[in-house]
Amino acid sequence: MGPFAVAVLFFLLIVSSWAAVTEDIGLRTIEMPGVVLYKTNGPLKKGQVEEAFPGHISFHFIQKAYGIDVLETQGGKRMIENSRECAVEVDSIRFGANLLGRAKSMFVERGYEHELQSFLETGVSNPDAGLRRMHWAGIEILPNQSLALHSHPNVEFAYIVEGVMHEWRLTDPDVEKKRSYEPEIVEINGKIQSKYIGPNLTMVDASETFEHNLYHEGEMFINTIGDVHQSFTKDEGVKLFVMWGDGNADVPKNQHPQNAGFLNQQSAQAW
Repeated sequence: MGPFAVAVLFFLLIVSSWAAVTEDIGLRTIEMPGVVLYKTNGPLKKGQVEEAFPGHISFHFIQKAYGIDVLETQGGKRMIENSRECAVEVDSIRFGANLLGRAKSMFVERGYEHELQSFLETGVSNPDAGLRRMHWAGIEILPNQSLALHSHPNVEFAYIVEGVMHEWRLTDPDVEKKRSYEPEIVEINGKIQSKYIGPNLTMVDASETFEHNLYHEGEMFINTIGDVHQSFTKDEGVKLFVMWGDGNADVPKNQHPQNAGFLNQQSAQAW
């Protein structure tokens, strides 16, 4: 089979994939306090991700969840302009490929490329977090809302579709990360629930170990296993497209670090 025939065959496979994604991407919308979640009907399959991962899913998910053609946004245009050459010039695939490429670079920069690679090879992130599976999700944090301080039992990478996300992030590498997570039975608003609990940070001085970051449309951030931060918004709110473990592990108030008066009172909930 000649190069032209191979290119045509690849194009037909792409078109077929695009049609399947468009038809089958069914999303659930879940309204939570201060947050709107958009979730697929199930997790990624176990096993090595497909060679074309993430393919069209990024583009179509954002379009269906938020009604936004990400390729027409300034952030999406920059993503396409900066993408590597692709065998078939399909912008929705170029967007997804560069999104993953940028995430890989960020994991490499922090020295945690093995955590992302493990997920890409197995479809699972952090066996020490139990049976949690990886999902695509849209997380819209409404204006002037704050999630709890929390840690990440699994890897995560997120793209800012619209708005601005702020965070307080624990950056001290000497603070040991919590990597092993088992569901704990807790009482919340008088109800008994099974939840993952974040680390005990009472020996940490927040005034020396946390920094403030913000992320604008078209930018990305990652979380490695055990990372701790608090996400919040101001007047703009934020819309995120995320690969995550379908929830994180809140740090109880009695386990907050010392000198942490700058942290926000939780007003939003996403898991």
